[in-house]
Amino acid sequence: MNKKATVAITKCETYEAEPLNKALREILDSAFLPTVKGKVVLLKPNILSDAKPEKAITTRPEIIQELIKILFEKGAKTIYVGDSPGIHGSSFFPRSSGIGKVCQQEGAIWSEFAKDPVITPIGGLFKLKFPLPKILNEVDIIISVAKMKTHQLMYATGAVKNLFGMVVGLHKSASHMRYPTREAFAKMLAGLYGVIKPHFAVMDAIISMEGAGPAAGLPRHTGLLLASNDPTAVDVAQSIIMGYEPFSVPLTKALHNRRLTKWRSVDEIDYPLLNANNLVISDFKLIEQDKKQSLFNALIVPFFTKYLKKAHRQKEPKPLFDRLLCIGCNRCVEICPAKAIILDSEKKAVVDYKACIRCYCCHEVCPVNAIEIEKRE
Repeated sequence: MNKKATVAITKCETYEAEPLNKALREILDSAFLPTVKGKVVLLKPNILSDAKPEKAITTRPEIIQELIKILFEKGAKTIYVGDSPGIHGSSFFPRSSGIGKVCQQEGAIWSEFAKDPVITPIGGLFKLKFPLPKILNEVDIIISVAKMKTHQLMYATGAVKNLFGMVVGLHKSASHMRYPTREAFAKMLAGLYGVIKPHFAVMDAIISMEGAGPAAGLPRHTGLLLASNDPTAVDVAQSIIMGYEPFSVPLTKALHNRRLTKWRSVDEIDYPLLNANNLVISDFKLIEQDKKQSLFNALIVPFFTKYLKKAHRQKEPKPLFDRLLCIGCNRCVEICPAKAIILDSEKKAVVDYKACIRCYCCHEVCPVNAIEIEKRE
């Protein structure tokens, strides 16, 4: 197994089976996919919500389908596919996204993560425990199959953030209360990554999402596929292609600080095919990033964190609710960790901004895009 962080990137313009299969084989081999012969493999796609493929919210089913084919051809004994979106129950099956169907067609097994989860301590975080799927203890290889998307809270979602879907159901939203800032949430995700320890990552960037991701952004044809023997490195490559400076993404910084990366400098990441630095999309619509912290904030704020963190959150852009578009589905109410949202007498969502922690979970799950994020002047 190659110990160096390697990210294989190739161009792929379509989800048609033949060119997609060829491109996937190229990046899997170039990024040193572990030997799967005789092994039990778990594929973790990004199914934020069971949306139709053309919305670019989920990993495309065609990617999962061709991966299953290739892994079986390489000798995989059993292939599981699973995810646990926050607003779905224990019997969730991905119908609208098409992922469930390709599992049935190709002989993979859909894993119900919420069934008999195992309470697991998360190292490095005081008394934090998550219910994680028991299948993690039954597989040999874990592959994060991510989608290239922006993310309102974390700036970008990728192969590492994708693993948050292994935390069962609504237990995820409670984490936003306990770790309310980007930096705190990133440290939590880094701790989770250290427990799950995925072996490989594939990223669907043929059609990515820009703008108000991870659910309400715009699909953008970027024509790329990425794979890596280090999921943290594929996220670095994604951030570079999008136009972010890698360490301006809190999760990358947290993973690096915890020494959970195979690389110590981004210059150490090897690109055997296309180089991410030559693929920067200059007009990719990004999430606006916080300005650099002042000396006062860096030195004085830690003494008043309990109060100032709340004040800082209140200054973050607000989720804005469009009453005309709201269908009263109650999803935002169910997922809100701060219990800041209710449905009024007209079955329209109403938010208490004094209680709102700006985690944007409501924005992620709204099925009709009735929630926008406040634009800064």
